[in-house]
Amino acid sequence: MADALTGNKLLRVSVLRDRYPTAFSSPRHSRHDVRRRLFVPFNKIRAKLDGFTLMQPFDGADLVHVVNRIPFGARRMICSFESHIPRQFGLPGDAILTKMMLREITSNRCRRLVGMSHFAKRTALAMHEGTPAYDVIKAKMMVQHPNVELGQEGDRLKDDDGKTLILTFVGGHFVRKGGCVAVRIAEKALEQGLPIHVNIISSMQAGESVWSDPTDPAFLKKYTDLLSLPNVTHFEGLPNADAREVMGKSHFTLLPTFEDTFGFSAIESMAEYTPVIGTSVCALPEVIYPGRNGFLLHLERDELGEWVRPDKSERHTEAYTRLYDDTIETLADEALDHLRPLIGKPELLAGMRADARYTAEEMFSADVAGPRWDDLYERVSRESTGTPAVCDPVLDQSSPESPAFLFEGKPFGMR
Repeated sequence: MADALTGNKLLRVSVLRDRYPTAFSSPRHSRHDVRRRLFVPFNKIRAKLDGFTLMQPFDGADLVHVVNRIPFGARRMICSFESHIPRQFGLPGDAILTKMMLREITSNRCRRLVGMSHFAKRTALAMHEGTPAYDVIKAKMMVQHPNVELGQEGDRLKDDDGKTLILTFVGGHFVRKGGCVAVRIAEKALEQGLPIHVNIISSMQAGESVWSDPTDPAFLKKYTDLLSLPNVTHFEGLPNADAREVMGKSHFTLLPTFEDTFGFSAIESMAEYTPVIGTSVCALPEVIYPGRNGFLLHLERDELGEWVRPDKSERHTEAYTRLYDDTIETLADEALDHLRPLIGKPELLAGMRADARYTAEEMFSADVAGPRWDDLYERVSRESTGTPAVCDPVLDQSSPESPAFLFEGKPFGMR
């Protein structure tokens, strides 16, 4: 294929046939021929090998668009990422594989590096600051937020009186994503006589197997025991459509996460009119506008936006466990402070629900994201791989820094 393409040619774009991230960071509807291709998941051999892949050869693609995994041998590619690029977790900086991945993303064959969030962009740039690769990587870097299909037209809770608040937590990693906070909200609501019911949708992965959790089994048991509370319903796992139905019938979705590069459940929730109670870390401040489409619970952050805490190598210690316990208590209390004034106030809840849906429509709709990706594909396909790649934030329509842009000079939701 020639390096310069002309006209609005139908392009063949190869993406990974993975289970999860590619759908959020590629067009769900495209005017091009987007093909989901098999790839080699080297992380199945060793977890630290998840930063690269090999795809089906000879598929005739005009370009390859991948998420997190760098495709060795691609002639022209766009690499989306959620935090670090390349992903070299557990690999030394001078390892051969690390050097190979870095060579791929700094080559002219890699035309764009697309962060899922501004948090992702900050993280990746900090990773390369002071290295020879920094300027090359920064020049081709942009941000495009994930996208979702909007849920049904019309709020499922349109005629609800708000006298009993339904909250839903969604997350396979129960501790990391904030499930402990969710069940403590339920327990405290019982103690205080507050009409609050909490749904937990989780496969309950936690403890030693999750890289950030405290490892003390007694810590975990104290929270999993709360799943039997009368105001808690636990779904061990639901298909995505069913989980979104539950979220749509909830007054708030809970994502009081300690560490989450984005948190797709937040935007799926808003697509169903449901505001989100999250934490003020990582990408969530780009999604949640406090008091309008949800609330942000306070966690102390570093300059990148991550929670400030002891190193994860200390997660077996009593001090690390105690920090989690204390923080869970604080977050649960703060969440209840936000919820208490909303009980029995359907007009306030309706306004927040309208704002949540508006956020999804304006920032995360698949119908909005698809043409943006398609335009980027066409632009990249016309660029010569003989010249360095440079991102144009205007032409490439990089996503804005904060949802605050939605509120300037125009109405928000029904308000």
